Amino acid sequence: MKKILTLNSFWLRLIALITMTIDHIGAALKYADYYVLRIIGRLAIPIFFFLAVEGALKTSNRKKYIFRLGILAVVIGIALGVLAFVDSPYQTLGLSGNIFIDILLIVVSVAILESPNKKIKPLIALPIAISIFSYVVLRLEGCGCDGIYYWFFPPLRPQTGYYGYMMGMGFYLAKKYAPSFINIYAPAHVGDEQYEQLIRNIFSVLALVVSAISFLITNSLFDSIYEQQMDGIQSYAILAGILILLYNGKKGYNAKWFKVAYYLYYPIHLGIIGLVFFIIGV
Repeated sequence: MKKILTLNSFWLRLIALITMTIDHIGAALKYADYYVLRIIGRLAIPIFFFLAVEGALKTSNRKKYIFRLGILAVVIGIALGVLAFVDSPYQTLGLSGNIFIDILLIVVSVAILESPNKKIKPLIALPIAISIFSYVVLRLEGCGCDGIYYWFFPPLRPQTGYYGYMMGMGFYLAKKYAPSFINIYAPAHVGDEQYEQLIRNIFSVLALVVSAISFLITNSLFDSIYEQQMDGIQSYAILAGILILLYNGKKGYNAKWFKVAYYLYYPIHLGIIGLVFFIIGV
C-alpha cells in the first residue's frame, strides 16, 4: 500500500503550482496555438481544491485559515479588477472570476458543516447560492446582453461556479465518510490508515468525475453564443484524479517559507509572466 500512495501534500502543491503556471502562460499566448498548455493547466484546480479541504479539516485554527484566504481573495480581486480594464494578455483572466473566492467558499462550507453549533448549519445555503448564481451569470453573459458583468463583477465571484464548489464538497464528503464505508464493508481494515486513505482517494476521484460530467451536461443546456475557452477542455481536469489517487495523507516538506510562498505565488507569478511578456513584446 505504501508503494502505491507515494505523493504527499508538498508534491501535490508543487505540481499544482507548476501546472497553474503553464496554464497562465498559455492564457497569455494565442489560445488556439497553445491549446496543450491549457490542457496541462486543468490539473491545477482539482488539486488546489483537494488540498484546501485537507487544510480546512486538519488546521488547528479554522478561523485564522479562513481569514487568510479572505485577505488573499480581496487582494487578488483588486488585481483582477485592474486586469479586467487593462488591454493586456491577461484581460480575459481578469474577467474569468476569482479562484480564491472558490477556495474560500469551500473552506467556509467545511467550517459550517464541521461546527458543533447547529444554529449556523443553515448558512451553508449562502455559499451554495453564490456558486450557482455565479455559474448562471456566466452562462447568461453568452446571450450578448450589455451590463451583465455588473450583476456580479467577475473579480468578486467564483471562477468555477457550482462546478468547483460541487467538486470541493465532494472531496469533503469523501474524506468524511470513508471511515464509515470501511466500518460497514471492510471491517478487517478498520484502523489501517493507508487503506483508509486509499478509500478516501478513490471517493475523491469519483467526486471529481461526477462534478466534471455534471458540468458538461449543464453547459449543454445553454444555447449560448458566448464561447468560453475552458468549456471545451474542462473535462481534462479528470486527469488530476490520477495524482489524487496517489496521495498518502502526509504533509511532507512543510517549512514556513514554503507555506507563505504557496499562497503568495499566484499574484507573484502573474506579475513575472506579465513583465517578461511585456519585455519581449508578446
